[in-house]
Amino acid sequence: MSTDKSPDQAAPAAATPISRPRGGLRPAARFQKSPSSKQRDVRPGSTVLRAALADELVAAALALRDMLEGAHLDEAIDHYTHEMPVASARAVRNMAYDATRQYGLLSHIGGQLNRKPPVPLLGALQALGVAQLIDARRPVPVIIDQTVRAVNQLPEGVAHPAAAGFMNATLRRFVRERDALIPPNLPDEARYNHPGWWVTRVRQVWPGQWEAILAASLDRAPLSLRANRRLGGQDEAARRLEAAGIGFRRMGVDGLVLEQPMPVEQIPGFAEGLVSVQDLGAQCAAQLLDPQPGERILDACAAPGGKTAHLLEMADCEVWALDIDPGRASIIMNNLQRSRLPLLPQSGQTLPRGNGGTVDAEPATTVRAAFGTDATMAASDRAAGQGHWPVAADVPDTDDPAQPAVTPAVHWGARVMAVDAADPDSWWDGQQFDRILLDAPCSASGIVRRHPDVLWHRQRRDIATFSGTQARLIEKLWPLLRPGGTLLYATCSIFPEEGEAVVSAFVSKHPDCQWQRDVRLTGWPGWPRNGQLLPTRDDRHEHDGFFYALLSRHR
Repeated sequence: MSTDKSPDQAAPAAATPISRPRGGLRPAARFQKSPSSKQRDVRPGSTVLRAALADELVAAALALRDMLEGAHLDEAIDHYTHEMPVASARAVRNMAYDATRQYGLLSHIGGQLNRKPPVPLLGALQALGVAQLIDARRPVPVIIDQTVRAVNQLPEGVAHPAAAGFMNATLRRFVRERDALIPPNLPDEARYNHPGWWVTRVRQVWPGQWEAILAASLDRAPLSLRANRRLGGQDEAARRLEAAGIGFRRMGVDGLVLEQPMPVEQIPGFAEGLVSVQDLGAQCAAQLLDPQPGERILDACAAPGGKTAHLLEMADCEVWALDIDPGRASIIMNNLQRSRLPLLPQSGQTLPRGNGGTVDAEPATTVRAAFGTDATMAASDRAAGQGHWPVAADVPDTDDPAQPAVTPAVHWGARVMAVDAADPDSWWDGQQFDRILLDAPCSASGIVRRHPDVLWHRQRRDIATFSGTQARLIEKLWPLLRPGGTLLYATCSIFPEEGEAVVSAFVSKHPDCQWQRDVRLTGWPGWPRNGQLLPTRDDRHEHDGFFYALLSRHR
């Protein structure tokens, strides 16, 4: 990738994209605050209700640049907007998400405008400016003026007169030559805003539906809720929403889909655990596994804890909730606590607190139901409809007298552990489980409408890597299932290599395994026999893409 900062206004000699990701997914390594936010005093407590468009473009460009270099888009946006007014943070999120959803086209246009690739941050800002011109919600002179002003506020030595001239010239050229720069015969990546290999693969495996799948993946996902059956369920959640004047649709047994996204702390019943944010497709997992009272269940890759909570809301069972990352394991605890579900402490476990300390699990049979209500999701993220699991700010300290008292010993609840599910020798007690939920790591190709950055982080070879991991996990966990028990294999993928292919290969090698294909799910007409849910939005279904396979072990 070129680092030449000099602008070039001449006709392009060869197509050069605006900016390209360097490869594998990684945390943002060089987050830096937008300098303009401090200069304008736009912190939440300030009297400024909204920053200038130029300031918002700077923050969005920084986030988009980091995303293209491997950072999670949500984390980057949160970092660069946390000192901005809520309205500006929301605007930055919308701009960054919209540019990410159009990045195939924006990259193609940049290749026509730029004879040499600009530095990544300048290229990201150019992409945002072009996206604003395509969107056309503001007057063209305003967009060009504010984007050029944003150049002068960029950090890292990018701001200089030549860069501002480059931005002004290329945006004006796009306005003049728009029709020529966006011809009808665009390459697949620009036309469908998915990587070329992704388009090719979806076309191959879903020949009758591939265009609808790609289009649905670029839709903005709605805010979907799961009602807690222990606290009144769907009826009570509906009553609370209606009383607050919030529009919604009932879907499935426990689901409600809001007509408009909103901050989770404003949703009636969220703080006290009546509702949780969860896609309707993800809600199928617990219903398919069908937990029964007294059973011992393993949720092998449980973070952030939504499926664990749903299992416990359905039955008085014992769920072992595992995640290899201690921080994510603490998120499971937080979400269970907000949902008023008991934790069964595991002796010797130490999980991180949200404030940087640790919580040592209590031994033996006591259960702590510390019902924290400090779970929130970034306001700008919620407003954009990019639903993510709420994360509580802290795990209650077992010695804190301000926290609720220890509840009486019970025999159901969640046993949360930060361990590697693929290494049972390090955590398993030798007693087999009645049911196992394996929500395996995958490409996340089914949840692109919520996480469009997945498109630009994945590479074709990643699919084979994930399928290998999935195959190893199911092999490791199968012996932990008792004869007569059930294992639900799940991924949020639309690629058969991560779903049907993995399960078919496993079943062919295990005579004691039967794939239950004829599934009936309450509130879900026409469950697909192959277990593959594709991203869908209609009157009957509203969900992301998931694959489910229900496997029974013969006695």
